[in-house]
Amino acid sequence: MYFTVNDKELDALCGLSYIQQITYLRGIRPYMDRNTYIVGIKRRISYQSLTEVLYIEPHQGITESGSPSRQQIRRAIKGLERSGLISIQSFDKHLILKCLLADISYSVQNKPDTNPTQQADTKPNAKLLVNTGASEDAEVKADTDKILKADTPLIKENNYIYLLQRFDHFWRMYPEKKSRERAFEIFKQINPDELLLQSMLQALAQQIKARTEKEANGEWVPAWKFPANWLSQKCWEDEVKIELTQERRNEKRRANTENTTCDPFWNPETGDTASIDEDECQQSNVINFQCYRQQ
Repeated sequence: MYFTVNDKELDALCGLSYIQQITYLRGIRPYMDRNTYIVGIKRRISYQSLTEVLYIEPHQGITESGSPSRQQIRRAIKGLERSGLISIQSFDKHLILKCLLADISYSVQNKPDTNPTQQADTKPNAKLLVNTGASEDAEVKADTDKILKADTPLIKENNYIYLLQRFDHFWRMYPEKKSRERAFEIFKQINPDELLLQSMLQALAQQIKARTEKEANGEWVPAWKFPANWLSQKCWEDEVKIELTQERRNEKRRANTENTTCDPFWNPETGDTASIDEDECQQSNVINFQCYRQQ
């Protein structure tokens, strides 16, 4: 791993405290993405990782050994932000920094010429270009291409951050938290917009609710799929059904039958066994021996 620090960065570091300078040069700048100037997305960083990077081994004659505290790292990063070297773009407990002065093209384009006289005399008889409409169109097209190329990393950077934010919503809600990196790769392939993300989260909420109700009824439910499988199989499109088992249906029927049963030999008005005539005995499928005794 190698990187170059330009003059702007050195000027901004001049006068800062030792811990601020070493935090930038050892903990932040080596892990910067050269396309987006972002630190903390492709390779995660944290206050804990920065303290480990700045660890000083104990040696004879060195009084201050060990790692700085997390509070010291926080103050150092705040100081770097105030000096204009970085901007803090953290969200949802993820430390994300952007190096504002780390222009790689600046260090190459503004490199001092070692032999400027030879470069000036290389083409002494160069012809002047005629300013025509075609050349103006070419210049405008070239400028447009430069603007688009310059904006492309910013668009990719913002899209990556928004995508990571959407994935964090899904990850916090999903019950089975396994294989986060694999799930995020599938999530990036889907690349859901706000509408699709809302549909996914609503379907997941319904599945969680249905599963909770089945567990409360004592029904067996399968284990949750891995998040990557849930995403790759588009399980948010599955229909959620809540069905009672046969045992639960029998319990309801048994309860209704118990409420409607009655004793044919019991007269509710007299509180005793009542005499029943032959017509009533014939209409019932229950044999009443009291009728025959009275005859």
